Amino acid sequence: MTSAPGESVARSLDALGVHPSKRWGQNFLTDPNVIRAIVEAVGSDAEEDLVEIGPGLGALTVPLAERARRVTAVEIDRRLVGRLAALESLGRENVQVVHGDILEFDFAAAAREAGRRVVVMGSIPYSITAPILQRLVEARASVRTAYLITQREVADKILASPGPAGTALGTLVRAYADVEILRRVPRGSFHPVPAVDSTLWKLAMRDEPRFTSPPEAFFGVVRAIYGARRKTLRNALQRSFGRDDVPAWLARADLEGGVRGETLGFDALDRLAAAAPGAPREEGAL
Repeated sequence: MTSAPGESVARSLDALGVHPSKRWGQNFLTDPNVIRAIVEAVGSDAEEDLVEIGPGLGALTVPLAERARRVTAVEIDRRLVGRLAALESLGRENVQVVHGDILEFDFAAAAREAGRRVVVMGSIPYSITAPILQRLVEARASVRTAYLITQREVADKILASPGPAGTALGTLVRAYADVEILRRVPRGSFHPVPAVDSTLWKLAMRDEPRFTSPPEAFFGVVRAIYGARRKTLRNALQRSFGRDDVPAWLARADLEGGVRGETLGFDALDRLAAAAPGAPREEGAL
């Protein structure tokens, strides 16, 4: 009798003496149909130089390696690194298993070795979703596209940013990248089964960001707004910056202080940042 994929994964983990770590958010993909669908959703990008975040037992690594020019699989759990390296199905020259933290991974070196920007693939845990997304944005000169599996709520909030259903993190991501939802990933596709469904989504780095103001001014405004999202724009700015000239600032940006800041789109946020007190402005500009 054929065992369920989750049972097979559980046995493999038991044989390694590995109990899924909550600290590292370890939920292992098990459903072969979902795995095939994910690889197909990645499409021709699967043929590029790939960096995989948290390969685990290699469920995605193996089919990706069959198509990719090269796969660099970055795994933080030393107990799994040996298992990955020993897989006969990964016995090919285009796979490198690296023991390390993806937050410390040198994407620039990977891009130099590839001779082009790399493509990132991975199922990332909720506990470090924000740091990983920030790291990918920082590495955008070396990362062309990322295909990420995150909690469904995270993907939805990023797609909705900026906006009432969005977040400061989502605004950061969408300021530098185009976002596309590719498919839902049911919670039953993992072992252990998480409490929520996940989403596979694509993050494609833009050639130019969606704003022209200084980044420190732009993201200072974004943090102020989403850090006080129930307050009016005027009150949010005064709360964060404590300035007496907020009304004049808003007038320069041609914005009403009584609106909720979370309703502002990129153009309005950019105007607000460009009009910030002390921000460099060209003659005649706001």
